[in-house]
Amino acid sequence: MSDSLVIGLDVDSKELVPAVADCKAGDRIPNTKAGIARWLKTLPPRCRIGMEATGKHYELVARMAIQAGHVVYVINPRWIKNYGKATGARGKTDAMDAQVIARYVKKESDRLREYVPRSDEQQQMHDLLRKRQTLVETRARLEQSFEVTKSAPGELADILQAMASTLSELESQLQQLCRDGEHGALYKRLLTIPGIGPAVAAHLVYYMTRWPLANANAWIACTGLDPRPNESGGRTGRRRLSKQGAPVLRQMLYMAAMGLKRCRGGQPLYDDLSGRGHPSTAVFNILARKLARIAWGVFKSGKDFDPALLKVGQARFQQA
Repeated sequence: MSDSLVIGLDVDSKELVPAVADCKAGDRIPNTKAGIARWLKTLPPRCRIGMEATGKHYELVARMAIQAGHVVYVINPRWIKNYGKATGARGKTDAMDAQVIARYVKKESDRLREYVPRSDEQQQMHDLLRKRQTLVETRARLEQSFEVTKSAPGELADILQAMASTLSELESQLQQLCRDGEHGALYKRLLTIPGIGPAVAAHLVYYMTRWPLANANAWIACTGLDPRPNESGGRTGRRRLSKQGAPVLRQMLYMAAMGLKRCRGGQPLYDDLSGRGHPSTAVFNILARKLARIAWGVFKSGKDFDPALLKVGQARFQQA
């Protein structure tokens, strides 16, 4: 693998710009099936190809490259940006970005995770979850905007009613896909966990089965709820969440933690953490991480939620 050709790809909606580390960038390639197929035929076997996660524009070339026998890495654009600054990049063009990606893959490929294309069912779930999140965020912005201006209440009501109807339809489709899909049994088991409703369970099913995660710690890292060490010499600073995972997954787990507090049996857990001096945001993050670990246990064990597992210090969840 170390002797294979390393290629960086700068991807946008219309074109791809390939580059080999420390070599001149190649010609632009149309981001179409025909254009990508022609380019892949020119490559030697088992290349290592890196690209940024740019919306959905990278998905076609990533899938076709894997089908052609190459190793693909889809990388967080922030990492590439920081790497370019750290290595003294003197500008920003598509060709220069492709060079930075190629150098990054060449140096860091041993630590990168190979990209795994979504199955047909995962793609359906991904599309539904993305549409749902877009609709939820748009509705929240509209409500906030009209609340500030205090204008057009009639028009706002009509818009919100239409959005609520669309959201309800999306959630019905999502629930049906989860119930009838490959992981229908897991979806039903996750719903036995207090605080976790259909929307949260759908997100958990998608993200827990999206990648081959090694253990519970890897899953918590995927959620971004893992505490980040902050130490230097004799100083021990305050630890904060890494927030390296999908923001929507953290948001859903946070909402589940708030739902847990509203359960009669969950209030003692909140009170125990709050009594230790934690602010409410920290308490909900701790409970969200606890729920994520319990969800992982349900996933791996194939069993329903066990109330004995949900405890904080001396406080335990009290089944109604």
